[in-house]
Amino acid sequence: MERRVKHTETVCRETKRSVDGSSARTGFPPFLYVDDKHRLIMCSMPKVGCTNGKRLLYALTGNVDMKKFHNFGSDKQVFAYKRYLPRLSQYSSFGAKLRLETYLKVIVVRHPLERLVSAYRGKLEGKSNTITREAIYIAKGFETNPTPGMLTGKEGVSFQAFIDYLISLDPNKAYNPHWESYIRLCDPCQIHYDVIARLESQGTDLNIMLKLIGMDDKLTYPEGDFPASSSAVWKKYFTEISRSDIRKIWQHYELDARLFNFTLDWY
Repeated sequence: MERRVKHTETVCRETKRSVDGSSARTGFPPFLYVDDKHRLIMCSMPKVGCTNGKRLLYALTGNVDMKKFHNFGSDKQVFAYKRYLPRLSQYSSFGAKLRLETYLKVIVVRHPLERLVSAYRGKLEGKSNTITREAIYIAKGFETNPTPGMLTGKEGVSFQAFIDYLISLDPNKAYNPHWESYIRLCDPCQIHYDVIARLESQGTDLNIMLKLIGMDDKLTYPEGDFPASSSAVWKKYFTEISRSDIRKIWQHYELDARLFNFTLDWY
């Protein structure tokens, strides 16, 4: 964990970004959740195990049963319970600054391209897609031969069209949160995270967090409860994407990758 934190700090300095999270701010990303009872701030962003992360936060804040939190509710119910979690952006500038200086700060990350596949599978693949407006936009602008279902947002879009759409985005403008960069969602160079959890080892990593806040005797985060993190699942999606397109999409997320030591050495 210390090596991860030092690596992120080094990259922030090399890229001339701050690593001091105690400075006064005018605003904060919306995915920074606060547990005042245990002096904890967690960045729980979309497509990085955020549903299970929120279940844990609900248990810590007393909103669900501590002994059964890992089985709490459907994804929809977990989403609805967000109203019970205060966000750092809701505090005064003084209150936010004080918490950043004194609370344990945690971020959960995963390989940027793995996260893209998760976003595609959950939001834009087939009839299960839930972002209709974006699916229609991609179908009209990036599908070679869109079907009537694609054009009405009922059939999702192809992975190639999704990649072409991402490549077209202006990296200086905000994206949909499901494929937005870690820099914008969690501000890892402005906020000094004490615990950097990786999705593939989140059980071990979040149990370290629980130990640091003195809750390891009351709560245990399930080990190995994210089988979809297998690299074979997401890499398969990129087997039909050209190396040129992979390099182009990588440019959008290269800083995220550098910050958390993810590479393209597999392709």
